[in-house]
Amino acid sequence: MRAPAALVLAVMLAGCAAAQDDSLTGHVDVRLPGDASGPVPAALLFSGCGGVRPMFDEYAETANAAGWAAVIVDSHAARGIGRLAARTQVCTGLRLRGQDRAADIFEALEIVRADPRIDPEMLMLAGWSHGGWTILDAMAEAAADPAGDPWRGVQAAFLVYPYCGAIIEADTAPVGDPFPVTMLLVGEDRIADPGDCRRLAERRSAEGTDIEIVFEPDLTHAFDDAEQPWDPRMEFDAAGAERARARFSDLLGEALD
Repeated sequence: MRAPAALVLAVMLAGCAAAQDDSLTGHVDVRLPGDASGPVPAALLFSGCGGVRPMFDEYAETANAAGWAAVIVDSHAARGIGRLAARTQVCTGLRLRGQDRAADIFEALEIVRADPRIDPEMLMLAGWSHGGWTILDAMAEAAADPAGDPWRGVQAAFLVYPYCGAIIEADTAPVGDPFPVTMLLVGEDRIADPGDCRRLAERRSAEGTDIEIVFEPDLTHAFDDAEQPWDPRMEFDAAGAERARARFSDLLGEALD
């Protein structure tokens, strides 16, 4: 006998909620610069809805070249979300929205602060698409409940083609001003409307948040991922990817300064 569709959906969503309580332990990949001789600064990298992609190897190399550790946080693996589930559930908003994933930001920060190889006072957050949404909603959550010092050591955030639409908490809630935020927006984005991010940035900037927008008019969503699934909305651009990594490197240098 077939279960009613509503019951199947309720069970599936309940299972997703339970899975989202899983710890990041074992799913945080710390890559140190080769010449590290003591505690080093660390950039925490949060992927888009599709999960950790090979391009993060290149961003990690960029961080290492700047003298920073790269910490690749795999929110998907921590919940048993594979590539297919990521594309069909996370990218469609059925599972693991940014506000649900926001707790990963704080847990990952605690993990790296406890790592003796990392300087806990020199940290940076970077998020791509869904990862950018996650960072914004973590900021909104911390602004709403400022107990403790959740952003200790965080010097800046770098958000690459972040999702800023109406379903994110940061669209309507203040995010405070815990650190400068740089948004890299792209003009040909058909997945995360850059206009939404501009409007969000204007509202939050009026409240005192330090947000800088870098605009690339001719690039698409996920332009820096060379191993795209076929999707006419996303096109790899090698020169654009190189500029994005250069901007990332510049922000790391500015944080040290």
